[in-house]
Amino acid sequence: NQFGSGMQQARSSFLNSLRTVAGGIFNMPNEFFVSKYDRTSLSQVTDLIGWEAGKGKAYDIFKAPILYPDHIVNEKKIFGNWIVIAKAMKVAVCGKMSLYSKAHGGPPSYAKMWKLTSCTPGLIAFSVTSIIFILSPDQEFSGDGVGAISSIAYHSLFQTVKKFFVVKWNHQRIKSVVEQINGYVFDGTVKTQPSNDTQCTMEQVTESLDRVMAALDASDSDSNDDSDSLEYVNLPVQAANIHPTVTAAAAATI
Repeated sequence: NQFGSGMQQARSSFLNSLRTVAGGIFNMPNEFFVSKYDRTSLSQVTDLIGWEAGKGKAYDIFKAPILYPDHIVNEKKIFGNWIVIAKAMKVAVCGKMSLYSKAHGGPPSYAKMWKLTSCTPGLIAFSVTSIIFILSPDQEFSGDGVGAISSIAYHSLFQTVKKFFVVKWNHQRIKSVVEQINGYVFDGTVKTQPSNDTQCTMEQVTESLDRVMAALDASDSDSNDDSDSLEYVNLPVQAANIHPTVTAAAAATI
């Protein structure tokens, strides 16, 4: 399938680049993210995505702590930890060296070549899916889009996240998340507001998706949530210089 083949291509390009900077993104030892590293029993990594051995087939993306501020699951603050999504996205479209402020030179990034100035639901979904994969015990991306070790259905995960952003694109809290992602990934480009013409084939909404979106709506009147600041820790400078290779999986969803 197109999703599986695209992500398999990503294994040798974008995902490999993401692995090399994952330690800095998640504040963990870099060795944890080497493709062949055994993360099955490494709970400090797999706990970030809420994965449990033997329960991968019922994996719920909306219960992944990594998506929430302070890694505390609160459906009203879904995708509040936007910075990890933004960093994965920046690696995909700008190259991993773009994470470091002192990086200069090299080939033009895909963001420049494609004149990208803002993200889309598909690009966000691709970034989230990549984060879950990197933090999972899976060592490579299988052709059917299902984790060989984790049993996580990455294709369904991608579609669920994409649909969430399509449906909630104009929700005030999600607009704020998108604006902050855009500001981090596309700094130095012309800023634009999220577009309203994003198209996506709508699939049946899962119970979890309904619940999270309902919680997001309910949070509109919660002024305390609106005052929460979303902060992140700057990455340490590392010596490396590899040009990004974006995959069909990402390009097809922009």
